[in-house]
Amino acid sequence: MAFVLLNREVKKCIIMKSRASNCSERALPGAVVSVNPNVSKTKLLSIGMSLLAASILAAQHAEAQTLEWATSYNGIPTGALEETEGVVVDASGNVFATGLSGNGTGSAICTMKMNSSGTIQWKVVESQASMCGGMWSGRTPIAQDAGGNLIVVGAEFTSNSSNWNPLLLSYSSLGTSLLRKVYDLGPFGSFDAVAMDATGIYVLAHNNPNNGNPHVVHTLKLGTAGDIVWRDSFTPGTFWGTRGGILVTGSGVYTAAGAKVTRHDPATGTVLWEQDLIMSNGGSPLAVDGAGNIYLISFQNGVTKCDSAGNVLQVFSGISNQASDLDVDTAGNIYTVGSTVSSKSGSDILTQKYNPAGILVWSTTYGKTGQYSDNGIAITVRGGHVYVGASKYNKNLDMCTLKYRAGN
Repeated sequence: MAFVLLNREVKKCIIMKSRASNCSERALPGAVVSVNPNVSKTKLLSIGMSLLAASILAAQHAEAQTLEWATSYNGIPTGALEETEGVVVDASGNVFATGLSGNGTGSAICTMKMNSSGTIQWKVVESQASMCGGMWSGRTPIAQDAGGNLIVVGAEFTSNSSNWNPLLLSYSSLGTSLLRKVYDLGPFGSFDAVAMDATGIYVLAHNNPNNGNPHVVHTLKLGTAGDIVWRDSFTPGTFWGTRGGILVTGSGVYTAAGAKVTRHDPATGTVLWEQDLIMSNGGSPLAVDGAGNIYLISFQNGVTKCDSAGNVLQVFSGISNQASDLDVDTAGNIYTVGSTVSSKSGSDILTQKYNPAGILVWSTTYGKTGQYSDNGIAITVRGGHVYVGASKYNKNLDMCTLKYRAGN
């Protein structure tokens, strides 16, 4: 039996251990964790909290946004962790969310469909103990193809919970299982984030550096049957963390993990360019605007906008680098989600919109009143609405999905 347990001290502190045994430290939004012995964690936390405080101060002067609906789901006993780690939306406004819940024998990936009003239409919970890829990544463990079929990525625990292996799941828009495939990438391997185009499935993966094993970052292209078309891997020189993001556009496959931003050729996997970049927990979520420009979160500069060749076009230093996820609409407006963090008052889900110049347009929070840990995790913008994946404290942290209007 393997449950990912809720850290009950989370409302009192800023750093908690990763939610699988022997994993690297994982930062909650509002903190930066480094395992580099030459960098003071106290100093990094001080910098992170200063940036977060500035973001919250700015938010107090921005217009709040009206919440259209919030849907929560609880599937496992009190004391275990549940969260929505990825959200996609179809053209009809149906919402598909995936994340961590449970199956009665342990923590497991849970995927569900909600209609445009937030009512759950179906849910599928994995029969095997497993982890959703969004717990490691830049919050894109789910993707949807042109036919409405879903791809969900994560990792499956071995029978004695001493190891885990990458897991690929596919469902129809009705929740029917189409594919379930487990891969062998070596010890403690996980599929973390996924993107799709008409030619295949692109996955960001890693091996966790447990028990002396190396931290390895992988980018893979899979065929529609889950077969590996190509794979590119590297071992980072310094372990900063396991966070990462993946994105595919007409110009290439982009990843931000292992302290590198990389562009691959979609057909062959050839590295077209790569750049070293310090990012919180080693990586960043990625987003793209209507012109094909790429957005990511760097440690030193906040949100950074680059062209397809990796040239920096704009730096939005006023947007906190502590966001858990970001998205960009076709007009270039930037949306972020994270959490307000306080050692005294708990945390709330913090969602913000910035205009293309990086000026705060609106800011809103959602959560249970009191010293409870409500965390914003994933964000998607489509059809004039903003969808947030989160964990909300009830008797434990439940899967939670929110819907806001993108405009005031």
